[in-house]
Parts: sequence; C-alpha cells; structure tokens
Amino acid sequence: MAHLSISLIVAALFPLRVAEGTQPRPSSPVEISVDTSKIINTMRGGIGASWHAIEQPIPIGHGGSGWGAYPPAEDERAWQQIYRHASWLGLDWNRVEVEQRIYEPERDHFTFDNPEMRILYRILDWNQKHGTDVFFQQMWVNTAWLAYPGSVDDPILRVHSAPRDLDAFANGLATLMDYLIRKRGYTCIKWLSITNEPGSNWSWWQGASREPMTIGAGLAVVRKALAQRGLNLALSGPDSGMEVFRAALKPEDAALLEAYDFHDYSLKLDSDSGGSIEKQVSDFSTWAKFAHDHRKPLFITEFGSADYPAPPDDPRPNSPQSVLAAIEFVIRGANAGVDGFNRWSFLNRGDLDGQWQYVDTWDARQKKMLTEFTPHANNYFSVGLLSRLTAKHSVVLASNVSLGKVKGIQRVFCAAFRSPNGNITLAIVNDAPTEFALKLSWAETPPRVKFFLYRFGKPQYNRTDVKVNPDPGFSPGLESTWSDSLPPNSLTIYSTYELKNDDPGILVDGPEPVHN
Repeated sequence: MAHLSISLIVAALFPLRVAEGTQPRPSSPVEISVDTSKIINTMRGGIGASWHAIEQPIPIGHGGSGWGAYPPAEDERAWQQIYRHASWLGLDWNRVEVEQRIYEPERDHFTFDNPEMRILYRILDWNQKHGTDVFFQQMWVNTAWLAYPGSVDDPILRVHSAPRDLDAFANGLATLMDYLIRKRGYTCIKWLSITNEPGSNWSWWQGASREPMTIGAGLAVVRKALAQRGLNLALSGPDSGMEVFRAALKPEDAALLEAYDFHDYSLKLDSDSGGSIEKQVSDFSTWAKFAHDHRKPLFITEFGSADYPAPPDDPRPNSPQSVLAAIEFVIRGANAGVDGFNRWSFLNRGDLDGQWQYVDTWDARQKKMLTEFTPHANNYFSVGLLSRLTAKHSVVLASNVSLGKVKGIQRVFCAAFRSPNGNITLAIVNDAPTEFALKLSWAETPPRVKFFLYRFGKPQYNRTDVKVNPDPGFSPGLESTWSDSLPPNSLTIYSTYELKNDDPGILVDGPEPVHN
C-alpha cells in the first residue's frame, strides 16, 4: 500500500461527523426485504486482509507499511497468538505479500530458507490448513541485480524500479511459485499479481528514467514462465487505483489477466463528501459487469480512508468513522458484484503510514515486538466482525432497502450473504447519527432457522476489550417479518451462525461452488 497515491483531505471528514450530532429518530421505520430466491453474485473470493513476509526496512514512504510487525518464525508462542486472531476474524481470502529480494537476492541464487521465507511459510501454513484462498502478491523487486542502472545503489529508487531483465524476473517468480505450490504443497495460492500499484509517477514498476511503465510485458513473460512449469495460476491486475488503469495496463494486454483487482483509499461517506462511495460503487459495478461478462472476477485488494501527508502513526485509518466507511464500502460493493475484499492490513507496525492493523504486535514507542498480541480498536471489531460471520465463496442475495434517508441522502445499506452450506448473514450499516426503527421481511418463504444478533456501534468504539456474543435480548422467532432498531453509526449483523466470543470465525462453510 502507498499513501503517496492519495491526495485527500480526510481530516475534514471528522469535524463533519462530530458536527452532525445525534439526530432524533425518524417516525417511519427502515424497511428491508431479502429475497433468498434471487442471487446477485457468487463471490469468487471472500473477505480477508493483507499479510506480508517482508522484514528488512524500506525507507519510510517508499514501501508503504508492507514490512515489519511479524515475529521470527521460530517464536511458536507468538505465532499461535497470530493464528488465534486470524481464526477469530475469519480471514478467508488473504493477500500474501513478498518482494523478490527475499527469495532471489542474486540472479539464479534462491534463498528458500532464510528468516523472511520462514515467516512466509508460517503465513501460508495457516492459510493452507484452514482452506482459505491466497492472493499472492509480489509487491516490488527491490534487488540490485534486477534494478535499472542509476537505481541500483539507491534504496529508494531500487524499490521503485521495474525489473530491467523481464525474462530473469519471470524465471525467478515462476521458480518461487513452483517451489511453493509443488514442493511445499501450498495449493491455497489461487491468484498471482506481479507488482503493487503500478501506473503513477510516485509508484512502483518504474523504467530507466523513473517513468511509470505498463505491466503487460511483465504479465506475458510470467505467464509463459508459469506455463513452462505446468502451472495454471491465474494472473490478476493491475493492482492499482482504477483511475490509472490505462497507465498501468494497455487495453490490448487485458487478455493476459484472469482477474481484475483495484485499490481504493478514498472512502468517505456520501453525507460527508457529496457522493463519494455512491460514485465508487457505481464504477465498481460497471467493472464487475465487464469482468463477469468475460468470466473473470473483480477484487478489491486494498481499501480504506487515507490522508497524505500524515504522521507515521496517524490513528485516523482505524478511527470509528473510517471503519464505518470501510464496512459500508464492503456491503455496497458486494451488492455491486465485487468478488472479494482484502483489507490493509492484518498485522502492521502502525508507525509507518498510519494505524491500519487488526492486531497490535509492535510497540511503536519502544520500537520492538510486543509479547502479547491484542486486538486493535475499531478495525478488529467492525470490518473484522463482517469477515468473522461470512464464509468464502458466499452468494450475495438480493435485498432492498426502503427509506433510511436523512436530508435526502441514503444512510442505511444491507447486504445478504449465504454460505455454500446455506447459512445466512445479513449485514446492515447505519452511517447516520440517528437511530432507525427497522422492519425486516422476506420476499419468499422465510428461512426456518434461528437468527442471532451482533453489533458494532458507539459502545464498542475505541475499545480493545470488546466481547462479541449473540445479543441475548434478540429473539425474532421464525416469522416472515421482524422488528428491531438500528443504532446510530453502527453495523448490525443478523446471522444463522451462533458464535460465542471464544469461538473461531467462519472461514469455509460447504463445498466450493463451480464457476463457469
């Protein structure tokens, strides 16, 4: 991730949220209808987060926060803590990130047994064991032997450099994939992206004159190198902002991709920004239709609310306002046909380009690893609650929201997920400072199962000690309609999953669907 790509004034968002204050409850309830007979999309992914195996420091601002925060692979106690958090969060579709320096620091010299590679194996071990899908990401090259002249000895220019020898680059990456999938058995790796955020003057995959280059030639040689090894691994791209698609990838090279993926760090609620998420979701809906028409999925591989410039330990990416926007983006994006959402990031130092982490593993004050890994407020119990209660490859059911507006702007949104095994999770966000009464109904025969209620709202804001259990006061019965309330600025989840606080989250629930 690179916050250099964002020119937002997100700081303006927060005074607006405070100024709204708590508003009186509208007289008419929000009406939500769910149609279990109508499927909008069968997701090719799920909801997860970024994990990275890069530990060698990169100059701040030039490697995002894609390095650090992971313990040595030999620290069994630390890794068991990490695994417990990943299981609790139900991270079922995860972007796993490396740089070429880790596994090929010199031409044809592969280092598959070094500290960073052992961290990579720890990451992939958990994903393989739990049946998740891995979106494997080479972030950048960052090796002297592949950097363009003039960039070799400069740690900033080197990390931004595209590979000067594409065949050698592809041979190295394909050799790694062959080793991981065939020799180590990590069949959880389903997708491969060859570089992070190409296409901008500040970004990676830059040429000899430090100009952004398109990635088409790189995709072609990687596809060839994979085929030579008999690997049918799907390539995804451009892994950048939608606005630089043509700078990152020529239209004629799109056929080299088996999936499209984008980043978006400009999330703001419609009420704060004059229609930001509405416009973004509309754009992603267009892309989803295009991708699906070509039998390809559409993924969001990084998303959030960012500000640049900002202090290295900026808390705003994980503020209640930011995570509320992220929740809403996932809910509305799922309805728009997006196939998978990867949140930046599972573990993160939090002192490089903001506090993005789900879990605190790094003592930013003492600059060392913590001994106890604990939830990071807000992100863990909000976006994490959504991933906890949904399974990979769920279908998105049709749902309709009536009313739920404040001053003409829609403030309530719903997405309905059904797992391959038939469990249903209804995720409803109310982004307004207003409580709404809710009337929920089923367009067809209601499911003859019990639903359980979970929430993230103001009582859970900025806390690390939240206990997530089904609300004991909620018992809607098996009627076709039930009534409830939607607290201000909150996520409400109704799910057929009954999870107590100490239970692991939902990862895989049923056989994988067949995609045509």
